[in-house]
Amino acid sequence: MWAEVNFGKWRDKGKTLPQVLVADPDWLFWALDEGAFRGALATQAEMLARRARSIKLPSALAGTHCVQHWITHDGKYARFDLIESDQGPHHGSSTEVRRSTLNMEFPRGIKQYDKLGCKQLMKSFKHHWFEGKPFSKAKVEAFFDNVANFENP
Repeated sequence: MWAEVNFGKWRDKGKTLPQVLVADPDWLFWALDEGAFRGALATQAEMLARRARSIKLPSALAGTHCVQHWITHDGKYARFDLIESDQGPHHGSSTEVRRSTLNMEFPRGIKQYDKLGCKQLMKSFKHHWFEGKPFSKAKVEAFFDNVANFENP
C-alpha cells in the first residue's frame, strides 16, 4: 500500500508516491534530494526512486532493444525511444544517449528543474509501457509494486 504525499504542492490532493512520480518526476527526485520525506514516506520514496532509475524494457523487447534518449542541439531533454540495440548511431544535430534500462531521473541529470523534459519522458513512458493509455492510480501502483519491472527493485 503506497502512502499519500501530504506536503508541498501535493498536500490535500490524495496522490500516492507512484502517482506523484508519473505526474512530476522532477519534483519527486528534488524532494528526495532535499530530504523532504520523513519516516515511512521517506522509505517508500527511496524505494520508488531506486525502481524509477532502473526500469526494465517491456518483456517483448528485453535483450534486443535499448532506451535511446534524445537531447536537443541546445542541450535540453526531448524524449526517448525504444530501438534495436544494434541500430547504428544517429547522425544529426540532436545527441542520443543509449541505456539498457529506463531512468526516470535522466532529464534531471541534464538540467535540474526541467518540467518540459520530464513531461516528454512521461509521454514516452506512457506510450511504451502503458500503450498510451492514461495513468490510473491502480495501474501505476501495480507497475511500481511489481519487482519484475526493475533491474534494481
